Amino acid sequence: MVTGCAPFFLLVLAGVAFGSWAFGGHTAARLTGLSVLALSLIYFALLNWTAQTQQKRRREGDGKGEREAPKTEEESTLSEEERAEWVIYLRSEGRILWAVVTILLAAILFLILRR
Repeated sequence: MVTGCAPFFLLVLAGVAFGSWAFGGHTAARLTGLSVLALSLIYFALLNWTAQTQQKRRREGDGKGEREAPKTEEESTLSEEERAEWVIYLRSEGRILWAVVTILLAAILFLILRR
């Protein structure tokens, strides 16, 4: 995931600027900015979900003794403890991403209903 808050603030500013230019209304600009931010976070959440799914398939494949592809150098250097930490990290990051997406969608819905 992209680290730091600056890229997300830039996405919001770009969305608000585009919304102001395209729609002219302050509420429309806010909605556009929040929508751009929500879409980018949904993209990162889906990337996280894909990584979690791949980890799950690898674990299930290791238990059966089957693998779709040979181990890469990076996979062979990770210990079991590091893999377990990585799984926990992916799960935590996914929860945070989906929580933020839910909050943003609620804010968008609030702005639409308030108008």
